[in-house]
Amino acid sequence: MPTFDSDPQPAALESVLRDAWDAFHPGQPAPLGWLTHTATRVHDYLGTHQPAPTPPAAPPPTVNEQVARLRRQVWRAVRDAVGDDDIDPDAANRLLNLLDLPGLPRHWQVRLTIPLTITVTATDPDDAFGTAESVIDDALDASGHDSHIDWTASGRDDATPDDLDSTADDPPGLR
Repeated sequence: MPTFDSDPQPAALESVLRDAWDAFHPGQPAPLGWLTHTATRVHDYLGTHQPAPTPPAAPPPTVNEQVARLRRQVWRAVRDAVGDDDIDPDAANRLLNLLDLPGLPRHWQVRLTIPLTITVTATDPDDAFGTAESVIDDALDASGHDSHIDWTASGRDDATPDDLDSTADDPPGLR
């Protein structure tokens, strides 16, 4: 009983030639080298006369893809012009804004004045301010951002004492 593969492969050229020889010359053996020579000649002929398979053409881009590609090209061209100092970054961002394109990424140095209240354990106002500044510095260092606080320009507005912290460790001088 024959078995069928899910994706049958075509017969090899050699087996087709052998079957053709047997059909035209039943019972006679093929001459020595005939099968190899004929298969080689057929392969050579097909290689020179059959066009190479061409890959299927990509479908033409849709209008949305063309618009998206144009938007990317314009944005990159403006970015490159700013990088080459051909156009001012602020003018470039105004142009991109008019074209409804995102602005250029730029480095910014930001100075903020933030009223910040931190509860710390300390023995006097100077120690309280120093501890609070250390807490903020540690948090900024742990964030991984390139941030720095200029404590000489900061103002120490108020330090109001509250209840005793009975859970605090002994001071370093007593340990």
